[in-house]
Amino acid sequence: MRLPIRTIRKVHRYLGLIIGIQLLLWTGSGLFFSLNPIEKVRGEHLMAPPPVLSPDDTLLASPAQVLQELQQRFPEAEVLQITLRPLLDRPVYEVTLRENEALRFALADARTGKLRPPITETEAIAIAKADFIPEAPVAAIEYLTEAPRGSEFRNSPLPVYRVVFDHPTGTRIYVAAANGRVTARRNDTWRWFDFFWMFHIMDYRDRDNFNHLLLQGFSLFGLLTVLSGFVLWAVTSPTLRGRRKRVRRRASAASPQA
Repeated sequence: MRLPIRTIRKVHRYLGLIIGIQLLLWTGSGLFFSLNPIEKVRGEHLMAPPPVLSPDDTLLASPAQVLQELQQRFPEAEVLQITLRPLLDRPVYEVTLRENEALRFALADARTGKLRPPITETEAIAIAKADFIPEAPVAAIEYLTEAPRGSEFRNSPLPVYRVVFDHPTGTRIYVAAANGRVTARRNDTWRWFDFFWMFHIMDYRDRDNFNHLLLQGFSLFGLLTVLSGFVLWAVTSPTLRGRRKRVRRRASAASPQA
């Protein structure tokens, strides 16, 4: 049975027309990803080493004192973890709590054992500067209580301070108001990466979901396009066509005469 070459060509042509632009976007975005190390995308190449506790910080308040005050202030909360770490020039106890199925954080001065208020704007700027190696002025600082869908700061706890540096990399550092940790570093390379990632996974709203029907459908079309191309090559290859003709001639010669 002869394969319908004209039908295969038509299927391949229309599949290529449908999927061609997306295949180009997949290839171009993949090339961008391969040319840019993930450390550069995340801004880790400009990140200062993490601060360490001072050897002089040996006479510290007991964590039990902090937990007692927390129990009075948040009687319904469950303590999950308490961590001793530096915050700028002082040691602090960072307490992770769970209250009504939501995580929250509290900070206490490790020298006095007293709970301290959330991070201030001045502290957020100091934390961001300590995290960023280049000497660059701060162009702006914003206090964010919500992040729009698909924004460069997403899937991280709020509220945060966004510290914008006047630097050629377009760096913005996000500092959590609750515990003073740097939760995100964004730069122009990251934004280009995110832009191409949107096209790569075809999630044009949240830029995070790659388990949706649009991507699955185009992936299937792409697979069919490649397979139809292989089939078209096989049925139109001069070498294979010549081999099939020789096989048919031999079969005809070997068949008994009527």
